[in-house]
Amino acid sequence: MWQSLKKSAYVLPLSGYLALSLIIMAPVLPVFTTALPGGPIASVDGWQNVWNLWWVHRAVTTATNPFFTPLLFYPQGVDLTLQTLNISNGILFLPVTALVGPIAAYNAAVVAALTLSGIGGYALALRVSGDRLAAFVGGAVFTFSPFHLTKVWDGQLELITLQWVALYAFFLLRTVEDAQRRDALIAGVFLALIGYTSWYYLFFFSVYSLLFAAIWLVKAPDRQRWVLVRWLALIAGSGSVLLAPLILAAGRTARSMAGASGMRFDPSNPLDLILIHSANLYDVILPNGLHPLWGSAVENLVRTWHPYIGAWNIALGYVALALSTVALIMARREAWRWTVIGLIAIVLSLGPIVQIGVMRTPIPLPYQLILAIPGLELARRPSHFIVITTLMLAPLVALGLRELRRRLSLRQGYALIGVCAALIAVEFAPPRWSLHPFRVHPYYERIAGHAGAVMELPPLLEASEPLMAQIVHGQPLIGGYVSRIPLYPFVEQAPGVRQLWRMRPDDTYLFTDQADNRLKELNAFGIRHIIVHWDRISADRRTDLQAALQQTLGDLAPAYADGSLSAYRVPQIAQTPVAYAAFGNGWYAEERDGNRHWRWMAAEGEINLVNAGRSDTLIRMMISVQSYREERRLSVMLGDHVLGYRTVDPQGATIVMSFLLPPGEHRVRMLADATLDPASSRLISIVVTDARFFAIP
Repeated sequence: MWQSLKKSAYVLPLSGYLALSLIIMAPVLPVFTTALPGGPIASVDGWQNVWNLWWVHRAVTTATNPFFTPLLFYPQGVDLTLQTLNISNGILFLPVTALVGPIAAYNAAVVAALTLSGIGGYALALRVSGDRLAAFVGGAVFTFSPFHLTKVWDGQLELITLQWVALYAFFLLRTVEDAQRRDALIAGVFLALIGYTSWYYLFFFSVYSLLFAAIWLVKAPDRQRWVLVRWLALIAGSGSVLLAPLILAAGRTARSMAGASGMRFDPSNPLDLILIHSANLYDVILPNGLHPLWGSAVENLVRTWHPYIGAWNIALGYVALALSTVALIMARREAWRWTVIGLIAIVLSLGPIVQIGVMRTPIPLPYQLILAIPGLELARRPSHFIVITTLMLAPLVALGLRELRRRLSLRQGYALIGVCAALIAVEFAPPRWSLHPFRVHPYYERIAGHAGAVMELPPLLEASEPLMAQIVHGQPLIGGYVSRIPLYPFVEQAPGVRQLWRMRPDDTYLFTDQADNRLKELNAFGIRHIIVHWDRISADRRTDLQAALQQTLGDLAPAYADGSLSAYRVPQIAQTPVAYAAFGNGWYAEERDGNRHWRWMAAEGEINLVNAGRSDTLIRMMISVQSYREERRLSVMLGDHVLGYRTVDPQGATIVMSFLLPPGEHRVRMLADATLDPASSRLISIVVTDARFFAIP
């Protein structure tokens, strides 16, 4: 049996990578089911990924679409297609989640990623070099690289999962060299797994595929080029077929997110997301920034030009670079392709312009060509292109070691492997792991059996505490934490909700019934639990929040209170029709002078109408309007249907409309010619001086 194991090209390396992964992850092993490792970012992103595993398990076991969750950003829900769901991990580790819980599933996924990424890098390095020991070192350089361990440190499971990219690169190479249909189809499967794990990696390795194809086609004999094209097309085609549902859904989601902020490259903005997530020229030559000995010194230096992000550690390793240089010198015919791809990836990681230390130069870089492609401005982390370079180091390191060993005796060759492995281990030493135990307030267990949406105050859109609590209580959440925040008009428009979300009382007049029962509205919206974390609210905001609670909840007493939080349970009230109206796009802010309130419209203004019930509701809307300076023709439309036309003069008129409003959200559009007001430099047309909207029982 031992002889058969020794003959295997993969069993012993797999065991070796697993052992090394367990050594690196040793601090978390005693708390495998209750804590996760990492730095400050992992306390946010790590728990988000634990929630992802929990959600996929819940979706699968309840026959729900896992790419859409109604549990976040209630009541509209949120599409997870373009988020960091990494459904591949959710499905593959579903048994672990079901049996032991999502925290154990997360830690198991991390160990598996470290182990399998190593075996993927080893397979590629062995294919290129033919030297097993050298290939093992090459695989270790890839899987235990500072880039990879930084992803573990940051708790970003979708980026920790590097095994699919390594295995894809391996089977891509096998396809073009061996011309086997099986290899091409397997490469397509791994390409699809990349996409179902990380959009970033799918983008990066689509670029890798183009570079690979171009280099191999250029060097292929004329008679073999079309054969290569057919094999590459089979890989792309099979991968695309498997990815088609995801890509089609992503296209729809991207169009719906077109109005969200932070999606466009703006070189004039010092906080532009693409620029701050681009590698600095110095980043490439610095040592490991997570090293337990010199990591803090490197971080203090890097913070002078990366003050806003943590994902700057892209060190390649001096020993790995030296061995790659040896490979390029001594085995140029085998090494040059991997070197070219690795260097191009470094250039792309620098982003759209050259940045040297604190200086942003105007020197353009090829990444600007990528930004010119519609939709790719969503790729906001150019620095992560370095993942391609770290993979290219696997075959290059193996080639360098092979060439040096060939010039030494057998014993000297083993010694060389040992010395190089030891030096790499010193360079790539992991950080001192912090542990983040799963802690939530015990009150959340009480509401697990009481159906109704939960509203956490203050709202936390960039923290995972509400997600951790949801794993316990399982109820829908107002807001939530996702990587790309969707448009969420509900919390800005719904009466009762908007006061709490803003944590201040509502002083608007138009479309606001001051005598209305906010508890009735909260009931209609399905909001049952309001939890206030006073220890997270600054003293200067507490008075406003208390006033907002009084305005919304009246004299309702907390169902639970202690030194850190107060929990209110909205009482159930007999259902009556609830509908509301809110000004949307095209209106200027509400103005006031004493008891007078008004709001100007530009050329077109939207009024959002919401029926919170489950059946058609008869509603009445009354709007008092005046035109600016002269008579203007006002058109009023509900969706694509014209509700009417009205000539409005400066003396004013009142428009009264009654109609059946179906459940859900609808949009009234008002259109009139606008004129530039010289006093305010605004284009204005009509002004609303009174606005009322109510359901007729």
